[in-house]
Amino acid sequence: MYGGIINSIVMLFVVMDPIAVIPFYMENVNLLPPSKKKRFLRTLIISAVFMLLSFMIIGDYMFRILGVTFDDFKIAAGIVLLIYAIASLFDIEIGAPKTDIENIERKAIVPLATPLLAGPGSISALLYIKYAYGYGVALISMFVNITIAYFVLYVGERIMKLLGQHGALLIDKFMSLILAGFAVSLILASV
Repeated sequence: MYGGIINSIVMLFVVMDPIAVIPFYMENVNLLPPSKKKRFLRTLIISAVFMLLSFMIIGDYMFRILGVTFDDFKIAAGIVLLIYAIASLFDIEIGAPKTDIENIERKAIVPLATPLLAGPGSISALLYIKYAYGYGVALISMFVNITIAYFVLYVGERIMKLLGQHGALLIDKFMSLILAGFAVSLILASV
């Protein structure tokens, strides 16, 4: 049992990869006034928990009812991620201007909570854990990883400061390229 829990936690951590979300999180949270930064992180984490729990409990049933395959979902998420990666790579604003606080706050949900943190990879890993080890282990691994993600993003500013302005920009653009590659791989693996 403990081996299954540890394996599940590690598997979900690798797939969720909160460290890779730091540059995208910082890009948005730094545009907010200090009074809204904690709320932004809280919204991101609660949204990710909601997405993961929803898919763990009813996701596979909803897909069957609607006739949507998991591959269809991965293609849609891949397209969203690809658009976000290209926009981030070339500093293109999508939607309302970046100075619009409400638009920035929405990004806590899309694309940060989903599909970046709670995306197709995390969802499919969680569904696998649910069927392989049961709901209890899936819940434990999800909550442990969400707690880790919260902590990693909470100290994300310190991590980015250690890298410096140019290092942070380099990491941001590098992660945008990785994100674009991951998005394309999601699409191609589902065709």
